[in-house]
Amino acid sequence: MSELPESWSRLHPATFAIRALEQLPQFVLGLPAAAYFIADSSIVVALFFALVGIAVSVGLAYVYWLRFAYHVGEEQLIIESGILNRNRRTIPFDRIQDVSLEQKLLARLFGVSVARIETGGSGGDEGELDCISREEADRLRDRIRAYRAGSSIGAEGGEAEAVVSEPTLYTMSVGRLVIAGLFNFSLVFLAVLGGVWQYVGSYLPSDYLDPRQWIDSYGEQAVGMMTALPVLGFAMLLIAIGAITGMVRTFAREFGFRLTRTETGLRRRRGLFTRTDVVIPLRRVQAVVISTSLVKRFFGWQGMAVQSLGTDGGAGTNHVVAPLAYAEDLEPILDELGSRPPPPDGQFERVSPRLVYRSWLEDGLVLAAIIAGVSLFWSGGPWLLLLVPFFAIAPVLQYRAHGYCIDDDLLFVRRGFWRPRITILPLDRAQSASLVRGLTQRGFGIATLAIGTAGASLGSPLRILDLDESVARRLLGERICRV
Repeated sequence: MSELPESWSRLHPATFAIRALEQLPQFVLGLPAAAYFIADSSIVVALFFALVGIAVSVGLAYVYWLRFAYHVGEEQLIIESGILNRNRRTIPFDRIQDVSLEQKLLARLFGVSVARIETGGSGGDEGELDCISREEADRLRDRIRAYRAGSSIGAEGGEAEAVVSEPTLYTMSVGRLVIAGLFNFSLVFLAVLGGVWQYVGSYLPSDYLDPRQWIDSYGEQAVGMMTALPVLGFAMLLIAIGAITGMVRTFAREFGFRLTRTETGLRRRRGLFTRTDVVIPLRRVQAVVISTSLVKRFFGWQGMAVQSLGTDGGAGTNHVVAPLAYAEDLEPILDELGSRPPPPDGQFERVSPRLVYRSWLEDGLVLAAIIAGVSLFWSGGPWLLLLVPFFAIAPVLQYRAHGYCIDDDLLFVRRGFWRPRITILPLDRAQSASLVRGLTQRGFGIATLAIGTAGASLGSPLRILDLDESVARRLLGERICRV
């Protein structure tokens, strides 16, 4: 084993065990497939290949660990990595916004975590320390914070005065987690059962997979059981399982949710099995999104996320900062973001009512084309005319729910009837603005105002639909682009 200089460090030795255990399910689940493809051989051969795969995985993990090293200097972090091609990355502390930590279940069992280096110059993570002890990660974070706060670092590596405390902005109690789980009703378990059945179905006797066998054996009994009480009982069972599934998913993701204020931004900690510790720098926040649903709105609940330059895993650039809260719970967070709560509904300007006529025309043409196409293959195509009331009512609801308000330096855009949401955008964060006029919009004299921000994808800018063209041009020239 090559020796490192005294001031350099390697990753935690638990890297081997964690990587091997993470790969283990793939090999175990691959055994039946391996046995199937090598049917002329015994299961021992399949087991041998699986063990070889695990050994290769551990060996690669060892080489990765051996060739990875990092150094925490006085003013910079240096990372060296690469098995064949060596890469040396230097990250000055001045560029680092904070250190985000993540602990999956295995990492928590071994007392280690993944440290991701957040910088202000890129859309993602500048560097990553894949497996270090939690104490080492905390020391790294404290050292960077102390440097950015102007504290001195002792000659022996000790740090000066501790970083200032972090006031709490929002937390989730167990009771609120239960309520959030009920709102997150899910029947994803049906998809899981379907996947399991598809996987194990080939190992079951063929009679169990023959629908005719089931109909012949149990068809008459099933028809006899189709009374109101069993159907109601089955429906309530689905509802109960869906509610439990929603609570399990919510607890797994949001357990221990805590939002605090750091020197650089908002620090969010959450997770039951995978524990994440993420800092959202304030200067990278582009917009605020407050969302709810018809049911949540009836009870006064809503959630809030911030649109940032950095990503938050599968959620893209939207970072949830309050999954379920009352309006007064959001005010401390909005204050830290330099924003304000949305104005009353009466202060929102509605878009042009020609939105309704434009939608009727476009949706009517689409529905007519669908009915004509379906009627070519199905005599019941005209039954689709029953959808006409829905197509007639939906644009009216969309019109009533859509509006905008400009209050000094903030733009508020309200959209959605079934799932209302309000986007709060500081006008100085608008990166671009353009007028979009489709074919039918030109005929009705209306236009859509599309506003791009640094944290949004190019395909989904903030949109104010179907404004009078004169109003859209005035907003574009006098209010949006004046900054």
